[in-house]
Amino acid sequence: MTFTSEREGEKEKNTNNGEEEEEIPSVVTIHVPQQQQYASVREEIEAKVPFVTRRSRSIRINFKFDGLIKDKRECNINTDGALISSLYANVDVLPILEMIYDSIAREEATCAKDAIVVLRDSPYWDGERRDDDDDDDDYDISGAKRGEEKTQRNAFTKRFDNVCVGGTFDHAHAGHRWLLAAAVAVTEKRLDVGITGEALLENKKYKEYLQPYERREQFCKDFVKAAAPVGLQVNFGPLDENWPIAATREDVNALVVSEETVQGAEKINEERKKRGFKPLELIVLDVLGKETSSENGDFESKLSSTRLRELEHIEKRTREKDE
Repeated sequence: MTFTSEREGEKEKNTNNGEEEEEIPSVVTIHVPQQQQYASVREEIEAKVPFVTRRSRSIRINFKFDGLIKDKRECNINTDGALISSLYANVDVLPILEMIYDSIAREEATCAKDAIVVLRDSPYWDGERRDDDDDDDDYDISGAKRGEEKTQRNAFTKRFDNVCVGGTFDHAHAGHRWLLAAAVAVTEKRLDVGITGEALLENKKYKEYLQPYERREQFCKDFVKAAAPVGLQVNFGPLDENWPIAATREDVNALVVSEETVQGAEKINEERKKRGFKPLELIVLDVLGKETSSENGDFESKLSSTRLRELEHIEKRTREKDE
Protein backbone atom coordinates (compact mmCIF):
# COMPACT_ATOMS: atom_id res chain seq x y z
CA MET A 1 0.00 0.00 0.00
CA THR A 2 1.40 3.39 -0.99
CA PHE A 3 -0.31 6.43 0.44
CA THR A 4 -1.19 9.50 -1.59
CA SER A 5 -1.47 13.03 -0.32
CA GLU A 6 -4.70 14.12 1.34
CA ARG A 7 -5.21 17.50 3.00
CA GLU A 8 -6.36 17.68 6.58
CA GLY A 9 -9.92 18.77 7.15
CA GLU A 10 -11.16 18.40 3.58
CA LYS A 11 -12.66 14.93 3.96
CA GLU A 12 -16.20 15.23 5.29
CA LYS A 13 -19.30 13.10 4.91
CA ASN A 14 -22.22 14.51 2.96
CA THR A 15 -24.88 15.60 5.44
CA ASN A 16 -27.41 16.03 2.61
CA ASN A 17 -27.47 12.27 2.19
CA GLY A 18 -28.35 11.75 5.82
CA GLU A 19 -24.83 10.80 6.87
CA GLU A 20 -23.11 12.30 9.87
CA GLU A 21 -20.48 14.94 9.21
CA GLU A 22 -17.02 13.71 10.09
CA GLU A 23 -15.46 15.74 12.88
CA ILE A 24 -12.52 17.85 11.74
CA PRO A 25 -9.59 17.14 14.10
CA SER A 26 -8.23 19.91 16.28
CA VAL A 27 -4.74 20.96 15.19
CA VAL A 28 -1.82 21.54 17.54
CA THR A 29 1.52 22.85 16.27
CA ILE A 30 4.69 22.15 18.25
CA HIS A 31 7.56 24.55 17.53
CA VAL A 32 10.94 22.83 17.55
CA PRO A 33 14.07 24.98 18.00
CA GLN A 34 17.12 24.29 15.88
CA GLN A 35 19.31 23.68 18.92
CA GLN A 36 17.89 20.44 20.43
CA GLN A 37 16.27 22.47 23.23
CA TYR A 38 14.05 19.70 24.54
CA ALA A 39 13.16 21.62 27.71
CA SER A 40 11.33 24.31 25.74
CA VAL A 41 9.67 21.67 23.55
CA ARG A 42 8.47 19.81 26.65
CA GLU A 43 7.03 23.01 28.10
CA GLU A 44 5.06 23.67 24.91
CA ILE A 45 3.82 20.09 24.75
CA GLU A 46 2.71 20.17 28.39
CA ALA A 47 0.90 23.46 27.81
CA LYS A 48 -0.89 22.48 24.61
CA VAL A 49 -1.38 18.76 24.07
CA PRO A 50 -3.18 17.58 27.25
CA PHE A 51 -5.41 20.68 27.21
CA VAL A 52 -6.58 20.12 23.63
CA THR A 53 -6.80 16.34 24.02
CA ARG A 54 -9.21 16.66 26.95
CA ARG A 55 -11.53 18.84 24.88
CA SER A 56 -11.41 17.13 21.48
CA ARG A 57 -12.35 13.70 20.20
CA SER A 58 -9.38 13.74 17.83
CA ILE A 59 -6.32 15.92 17.32
CA ARG A 60 -3.51 16.23 14.80
CA ILE A 61 -0.12 17.31 16.13
CA ASN A 62 2.22 18.99 13.65
CA PHE A 63 5.86 20.05 13.89
CA LYS A 64 7.20 23.41 12.84
CA PHE A 65 10.99 23.54 12.77
CA ASP A 66 11.84 27.11 13.69
CA GLY A 67 14.81 29.00 12.33
CA LEU A 68 16.32 26.53 9.87
CA ILE A 69 15.48 28.39 6.66
CA LYS A 70 14.93 32.10 7.17
CA ASP A 71 15.46 33.28 3.62
CA LYS A 72 14.27 31.06 0.78
CA ARG A 73 16.67 32.83 -1.58
CA GLU A 74 19.60 31.28 0.29
CA CYS A 75 18.72 27.78 -0.93
CA ASN A 76 16.13 28.36 -3.66
CA ILE A 77 13.47 26.46 -1.68
CA ASN A 78 10.02 27.96 -1.27
CA THR A 79 8.80 26.93 2.16
CA ASP A 80 6.93 28.16 5.21
CA GLY A 81 9.54 27.48 7.90
CA ALA A 82 11.11 24.20 6.80
CA LEU A 83 10.24 20.78 5.42
CA ILE A 84 9.66 17.79 7.64
CA SER A 85 12.77 16.06 6.30
CA SER A 86 14.81 19.03 7.51
CA LEU A 87 13.36 18.36 10.95
CA TYR A 88 14.55 14.74 10.72
CA ALA A 89 18.00 15.88 9.64
CA ASN A 90 18.44 18.38 12.47
CA VAL A 91 16.45 17.01 15.40
CA ASP A 92 15.96 13.59 16.95
CA VAL A 93 12.17 13.41 16.79
CA LEU A 94 11.82 10.25 18.91
CA PRO A 95 12.19 11.99 22.30
CA ILE A 96 9.64 14.56 21.16
CA LEU A 97 7.19 11.85 20.13
CA GLU A 98 7.65 10.23 23.53
CA MET A 99 6.96 13.53 25.30
CA ILE A 100 3.75 13.98 23.30
CA TYR A 101 2.32 10.53 23.91
CA ASP A 102 3.49 10.40 27.52
CA SER A 103 1.57 13.61 28.19
CA ILE A 104 -1.56 11.97 26.74
CA ALA A 105 -1.04 8.64 28.54
CA ARG A 106 -1.14 10.08 32.04
CA GLU A 107 -4.91 10.28 32.25
CA GLU A 108 -7.39 7.47 31.60
CA ALA A 109 -9.74 10.08 30.14
CA THR A 110 -7.26 10.97 27.37
CA CYS A 111 -5.04 7.90 26.90
CA ALA A 112 -7.23 6.39 24.19
CA LYS A 113 -7.97 9.63 22.32
CA ASP A 114 -7.29 9.76 18.58
CA ALA A 115 -4.05 11.77 18.63
CA ILE A 116 -1.84 11.57 15.55
CA VAL A 117 1.54 13.21 15.04
CA VAL A 118 1.76 14.18 11.36
CA LEU A 119 5.20 13.12 10.07
CA ARG A 120 4.92 14.21 6.47
CA ASP A 121 5.36 17.16 4.17
CA SER A 122 2.02 18.51 2.95
CA PRO A 123 0.31 21.89 2.48
CA TYR A 124 -0.66 21.70 6.15
CA TRP A 125 2.34 19.89 7.59
CA ASP A 126 3.29 22.70 9.97
CA GLY A 127 -0.23 23.87 10.66
CA GLU A 128 -0.03 26.60 8.00
CA ARG A 129 -1.25 26.58 4.42
CA ARG A 130 1.40 26.36 1.71
CA ASP A 131 0.18 26.76 -1.86
CA ASP A 132 0.92 23.84 -4.17
CA ASP A 133 2.41 26.14 -6.79
CA ASP A 134 5.03 27.29 -4.28
CA ASP A 135 6.89 23.98 -4.64
CA ASP A 136 10.17 24.13 -6.56
CA ASP A 137 10.28 21.24 -9.03
CA ASP A 138 14.07 21.21 -8.97
CA TYR A 139 14.14 20.11 -5.33
CA ASP A 140 12.76 17.11 -3.51
CA ILE A 141 11.38 17.27 0.03
CA SER A 142 14.79 16.77 1.60
CA GLY A 143 16.06 20.05 0.18
CA ALA A 144 18.52 18.26 -2.10
CA LYS A 145 18.58 18.96 -5.83
CA ARG A 146 16.98 16.24 -7.87
CA GLY A 147 19.60 13.72 -8.91
CA GLU A 148 21.85 14.58 -5.98
CA GLU A 149 22.58 11.77 -3.54
CA LYS A 150 20.84 12.20 -0.19
CA THR A 151 22.56 11.09 2.98
CA GLN A 152 21.41 10.54 6.55
CA ARG A 153 24.91 10.23 7.98
CA ASN A 154 24.63 13.52 9.82
CA ALA A 155 20.93 13.23 10.65
CA PHE A 156 19.84 13.36 14.27
CA THR A 157 16.95 10.97 13.58
CA LYS A 158 18.52 7.70 12.47
CA ARG A 159 16.40 6.18 9.72
CA PHE A 160 16.33 2.86 7.86
CA ASP A 161 15.13 1.70 4.46
CA ASN A 162 12.93 -1.18 5.63
CA VAL A 163 11.44 -1.36 9.11
CA CYS A 164 9.07 -3.71 10.95
CA VAL A 165 6.78 -3.08 13.92
CA GLY A 166 4.18 -5.31 15.54
CA GLY A 167 1.59 -5.36 18.28
CA THR A 168 -1.89 -6.35 19.35
CA PHE A 169 -3.29 -2.81 18.91
CA ASP A 170 -6.40 -3.68 20.92
CA HIS A 171 -8.35 -0.75 22.39
CA ALA A 172 -5.80 1.59 20.82
CA HIS A 173 -4.15 3.94 23.29
CA ALA A 174 -1.25 6.38 23.44
CA GLY A 175 1.30 3.56 23.69
CA HIS A 176 0.13 2.09 20.40
CA ARG A 177 0.22 5.48 18.72
CA TRP A 178 3.72 6.12 20.12
CA LEU A 179 4.85 2.76 18.67
CA LEU A 180 3.41 3.44 15.21
CA ALA A 181 4.56 7.08 15.13
CA ALA A 182 8.10 6.05 16.02
CA ALA A 183 8.05 3.38 13.31
CA VAL A 184 6.93 5.93 10.71
CA ALA A 185 9.60 8.39 11.86
CA VAL A 186 12.50 5.95 11.39
CA THR A 187 11.35 4.46 8.06
CA GLU A 188 12.66 5.70 4.72
CA LYS A 189 11.07 3.32 2.20
CA ARG A 190 8.99 0.36 3.47
CA LEU A 191 7.20 -0.23 6.76
CA ASP A 192 5.70 -3.63 7.61
CA VAL A 193 3.08 -3.53 10.39
CA GLY A 194 2.16 -6.84 12.02
CA ILE A 195 -1.09 -7.13 13.99
CA THR A 196 -1.49 -10.04 16.40
CA GLY A 197 -3.92 -12.61 15.04
CA GLU A 198 -6.80 -13.85 17.17
CA ALA A 199 -5.26 -17.32 17.57
CA LEU A 200 -2.48 -15.81 19.71
CA LEU A 201 -4.90 -13.96 22.01
CA GLU A 202 -6.70 -16.90 23.58
CA ASN A 203 -5.20 -16.35 27.02
CA LYS A 204 -5.68 -12.58 27.21
CA LYS A 205 -7.44 -11.23 30.29
CA TYR A 206 -10.99 -9.99 29.59
CA LYS A 207 -10.77 -11.82 26.27
CA GLU A 208 -14.47 -11.32 25.57
CA TYR A 209 -13.82 -7.58 25.16
CA LEU A 210 -10.99 -7.96 22.64
CA GLN A 211 -11.64 -6.09 19.42
CA PRO A 212 -11.76 -8.21 16.24
CA TYR A 213 -8.69 -8.33 14.01
CA GLU A 214 -10.34 -6.26 11.27
CA ARG A 215 -10.97 -3.35 13.63
CA ARG A 216 -7.43 -3.42 15.01
CA GLU A 217 -5.96 -3.54 11.53
CA GLN A 218 -8.16 -0.62 10.42
CA PHE A 219 -6.88 1.46 13.33
CA CYS A 220 -3.30 0.86 12.17
CA LYS A 221 -4.16 1.73 8.57
CA ASP A 222 -5.97 4.94 9.54
CA PHE A 223 -3.18 6.06 11.86
CA VAL A 224 -0.33 5.44 9.43
CA LYS A 225 -2.24 6.99 6.54
CA ALA A 226 -2.72 10.18 8.56
CA ALA A 227 0.86 10.25 9.87
CA ALA A 228 3.10 8.87 7.13
CA PRO A 229 4.92 10.76 4.37
CA VAL A 230 3.51 10.54 0.86
CA GLY A 231 5.12 7.66 -1.04
CA LEU A 232 6.00 5.53 1.99
CA GLN A 233 5.21 1.89 1.19
CA VAL A 234 3.26 0.32 4.07
CA ASN A 235 2.10 -3.28 4.41
CA PHE A 236 -0.26 -4.71 7.03
CA GLY A 237 -0.76 -8.34 8.00
CA PRO A 238 -1.51 -10.77 10.84
CA LEU A 239 1.03 -12.22 13.24
CA ASP A 240 0.63 -15.94 13.98
CA GLU A 241 2.68 -18.84 15.30
CA ASN A 242 5.13 -18.59 12.38
CA TRP A 243 8.20 -16.37 12.33
CA PRO A 244 7.30 -12.79 11.34
CA ILE A 245 8.65 -10.93 8.33
CA ALA A 246 11.29 -9.34 10.57
CA ALA A 247 12.89 -12.79 10.89
CA THR A 248 12.33 -14.16 7.39
CA ARG A 249 13.13 -11.23 5.07
CA GLU A 250 16.80 -10.45 4.67
CA ASP A 251 16.21 -6.87 3.49
CA VAL A 252 14.63 -5.73 6.78
CA ASN A 253 16.99 -3.34 8.58
CA ALA A 254 15.33 -2.44 11.89
CA LEU A 255 12.60 -3.45 14.31
CA VAL A 256 10.68 -1.03 16.53
CA VAL A 257 9.70 -2.57 19.87
CA SER A 258 8.56 -1.48 23.31
CA GLU A 259 10.79 -1.97 26.33
CA GLU A 260 8.69 -4.91 27.53
CA THR A 261 9.01 -6.88 24.27
CA VAL A 262 12.79 -6.74 23.83
CA GLN A 263 13.16 -10.46 24.58
CA GLY A 264 10.96 -11.33 21.63
CA ALA A 265 13.02 -9.04 19.39
CA GLU A 266 16.22 -10.75 20.53
CA LYS A 267 14.73 -14.14 19.56
CA ILE A 268 14.01 -12.74 16.11
CA ASN A 269 17.65 -11.74 15.76
CA GLU A 270 18.70 -15.22 16.85
CA GLU A 271 16.53 -16.68 14.08
CA ARG A 272 18.00 -14.25 11.55
CA LYS A 273 21.49 -15.39 12.55
CA LYS A 274 20.49 -19.01 11.89
CA ARG A 275 19.33 -17.96 8.42
CA GLY A 276 22.57 -16.15 7.70
CA PHE A 277 20.99 -12.66 7.86
CA LYS A 278 22.40 -9.57 9.51
CA PRO A 279 20.82 -8.77 12.90
CA LEU A 280 18.20 -6.05 13.03
CA GLU A 281 18.88 -2.79 14.74
CA LEU A 282 16.41 -2.57 17.62
CA ILE A 283 14.68 0.74 18.28
CA VAL A 284 13.53 0.22 21.86
CA LEU A 285 10.81 2.56 23.16
CA ASP A 286 10.06 3.21 26.79
CA VAL A 287 6.75 1.96 28.16
CA LEU A 288 4.44 4.93 28.67
CA GLY A 289 2.82 5.41 32.04
CA LYS A 290 5.00 2.91 33.89
CA GLU A 291 5.61 3.67 37.55
CA THR A 292 7.70 0.76 38.75
CA SER A 293 9.42 -2.29 37.38
CA SER A 294 9.60 -5.48 39.43
CA GLU A 295 12.72 -7.60 39.74
CA ASN A 296 11.49 -10.08 37.12
CA GLY A 297 11.09 -7.27 34.58
CA ASP A 298 7.30 -6.94 34.72
CA PHE A 299 6.00 -3.39 34.38
CA GLU A 300 3.44 -2.35 36.94
CA SER A 301 0.81 0.38 36.66
CA LYS A 302 1.60 0.85 32.99
CA LEU A 303 -0.79 2.01 30.31
CA SER A 304 -2.35 -1.13 28.84
CA SER A 305 -5.15 -2.52 26.70
CA THR A 306 -5.93 -4.90 29.56
CA ARG A 307 -6.82 -1.94 31.76
CA LEU A 308 -9.05 -0.47 29.05
CA ARG A 309 -10.81 -3.82 28.62
CA GLU A 310 -11.27 -3.97 32.39
CA LEU A 311 -12.86 -0.51 32.35
CA GLU A 312 -15.20 -1.66 29.59
CA HIS A 313 -16.10 -4.68 31.74
CA ILE A 314 -16.79 -2.46 34.77
CA GLU A 315 -18.91 -0.10 32.70
CA LYS A 316 -20.97 -2.98 31.35
CA ARG A 317 -21.56 -4.41 34.82
CA THR A 318 -22.60 -0.97 36.10
CA ARG A 319 -25.12 -0.59 33.29
CA GLU A 320 -26.54 -4.04 33.98
CA LYS A 321 -27.05 -3.17 37.66
CA ASP A 322 -28.81 0.06 36.76
CA GLU A 323 -31.27 -1.66 34.40
